[in-house]
Amino acid sequence: MKRLILLCYFFIPFILLSQSFNLNLLGDYEWQNNDAGSDIWGWVDQNNNEYALVGLENGFSVVDVTNPSNPVFKFYISDLSSTWRDIKTWGNYAYVTTEADAGLLIVDLTDMTGNTYWHVTNFTHPNGNSVEFTAAHNIYIDENGIAYIFGASSNNGSNPSDGAIFLDVNVDPISPHYLGEWDEEYIHDGMVRGDTLYAGCINVGELFIIDVSDKSNPQTLGRRVTPSNFTHNAWISDNGDYVFTTDERSDAYIGAYDITNMSNIQEVDRIQSNPGSLSIPHNTHVDGNFIITSWYRDGTTVHDVTYPNNMIQVAYYDSYSGTGDGFDGCWGTYPFLPSGNIISSDINSSSNNDARLLVFRRDFQQACYLEGDVTDLSNGNPIVGATIEILNTSINNSTTSDLSGHYMSGTANAATYDILFSKPGYLSDTISASLTNGVITYVNASLQPLVAFNTSGMVIETAGLAIPNADVLIYNNDFSFSTITDNNGNFSISGIYEGNYEVVVGSWGYLTYCNNEYIDPNSSISISLDEGYYDDFTFDFGWTVSGGVTQSSDGKWERGDPEGTSDYGVLYNPENDISNDCANYAFVTGLSAGSQTGSNDVDDFNTILTSPIFNLSDNQIYFLSFYSWFANGFPWGNSANDSLKISISNGNTQVLLETQTSASNLMGQWNFSTYQLDQYINLTSNMQLILETADWDALGGHWVEAGFDLFQITVNPPNNISINKNKNNRKLLKIIDILGREVVSENNTQLFYIYDDGSVDNKFIVK
Repeated sequence: MKRLILLCYFFIPFILLSQSFNLNLLGDYEWQNNDAGSDIWGWVDQNNNEYALVGLENGFSVVDVTNPSNPVFKFYISDLSSTWRDIKTWGNYAYVTTEADAGLLIVDLTDMTGNTYWHVTNFTHPNGNSVEFTAAHNIYIDENGIAYIFGASSNNGSNPSDGAIFLDVNVDPISPHYLGEWDEEYIHDGMVRGDTLYAGCINVGELFIIDVSDKSNPQTLGRRVTPSNFTHNAWISDNGDYVFTTDERSDAYIGAYDITNMSNIQEVDRIQSNPGSLSIPHNTHVDGNFIITSWYRDGTTVHDVTYPNNMIQVAYYDSYSGTGDGFDGCWGTYPFLPSGNIISSDINSSSNNDARLLVFRRDFQQACYLEGDVTDLSNGNPIVGATIEILNTSINNSTTSDLSGHYMSGTANAATYDILFSKPGYLSDTISASLTNGVITYVNASLQPLVAFNTSGMVIETAGLAIPNADVLIYNNDFSFSTITDNNGNFSISGIYEGNYEVVVGSWGYLTYCNNEYIDPNSSISISLDEGYYDDFTFDFGWTVSGGVTQSSDGKWERGDPEGTSDYGVLYNPENDISNDCANYAFVTGLSAGSQTGSNDVDDFNTILTSPIFNLSDNQIYFLSFYSWFANGFPWGNSANDSLKISISNGNTQVLLETQTSASNLMGQWNFSTYQLDQYINLTSNMQLILETADWDALGGHWVEAGFDLFQITVNPPNNISINKNKNNRKLLKIIDILGREVVSENNTQLFYIYDDGSVDNKFIVK
């Protein structure tokens, strides 16, 4: 049957096409020769020809985009290799910074042969003082011709400010004068208007606002932590009252801030391009009532910020086929060409995985705005935290009511929509309303409160004996109730509401029960558990963590719902647990993804996970089965040489069952294992399973991530898995959806797992 699925797959349209909404791709240009893309800027010559200025890994390039359907390559300047290359312009000159030690590249754009340029590293003040830098992370040039060099460094022994260095490029464009600097914090990126610098101080995770009217003595006016504490860039609104920021972290937000009081900067809204995708925002720019933002794996996005406290996404173009938290896809975007076209630079979305320039037409307009109040029908009080969702839209628009019951939302295109109002403990209500672009429509809702009741139940063995201290979890999307049984196996739940719930019951020494059940005031829940050993980690059955870890250490074994990490398509920490168990939990080495791959992995110690004791002394044949995960690598240091070791102990003897290393062809995925235990060790009443992984690299550490899920002891081989050693030697090539698109996150969908032996597993993933 799996061979048949493979044949069917080749007739599925293999769609790796870009996903778009209200942004129309007019044309693109692709570079060759292993050149990855970085930042982008625009320039217009005296004949109104429009150009894209693009930073590349190995140089700087200019493309004529006057005819957007046919971009024309103009020239390329080879330079020292660097991932980072940023560009700004003043007059007829482009100024390019890089983290390579190439100094400041100044390019005369009136010479479209690309033969007129300079590398400058020393800059002199009119009073004789000077500064020298050979590398910098970023640059901005204000309306007065002052260049701000961010994150500078030198390989020549000098110590330039890594905050902001001020250079005058107006008086002498090819020999800028040094004016001063601000060195209170490292600045990653920033922009300036008038006499004020808005700086993304990424290392401290804060927006800094700095008065730079006196270049010799700049003064900090205010500072504010941004949503994910990793402030990358900032841009001021046209009226100067608001600043918008990005945090260069997985699943981060664009933040909006009221800066009318610099000493008390207030966040007024935050928004994501694609909630739950884990994509990383990079650079945002204000263009009138819109902000245009580059998100690595989500592409170019547009949000209406007419009302900064109600940002609404109105357009996007996802130019990268992958998803997740990797640093590939869209680097930068530039929305200021006179034609109105938007140009974006991609790192590696071309047909040969090199840099790509994209030119977009704007098909968006002002959003349709929706506001109102949500109240309790029984007493008129405001309902806090009600969810409001405009149904059947192309972009997620869910929001919640505030402390006064007020909400603000909206959508991109005008139409008549159903608006769903809901809150746990209330009957949901749907109201129809016509929404119009550029207009605020007010819709209020009053919700009927539900009546809570108590329910009870019993947990017993198959023989009818009560099971004391059994764990009971009853939950749905709105509520979660947990308790344990008393000495008679009884339990009770207070304050539950009628509806469908997942009911999960378990105890060590029994097989966990889980099922979806409808619970009403007449329900009485009776659960019978079979004897055996099963743990999908819905409950804490007493697995212990030891080794060189401390309680506060990152990378220790932790039980919970993991957050995935990846690096250029290679998975490290799993995003999901195994899909065919009761809940979403597993044991992994560090649940949180952190700011980047490796942030919360195992470092400089070992971490050991040990099961509770299980009794297998009754002379039956027992099979152990489980799923494990191991990923090991590091792109910049010594070759990865770490391992995950899984052993079985009977209280007297410990036997190694398997070792996974970076050489394993099943790295970075959940892998099934099963063992007939009496073939490896004498079975006793003191059996335990032991997992150990470590990173002993003293030079900064490798990336080491491990996972463990769905532990079972059975008297027969597991019947839901084909025990086939050849299958365990297959290498997973990719995971695709029903349209042939490669995916990373396995959520609520039908997926095809393509292996190197030609086989395909067809799975329905439900989280």
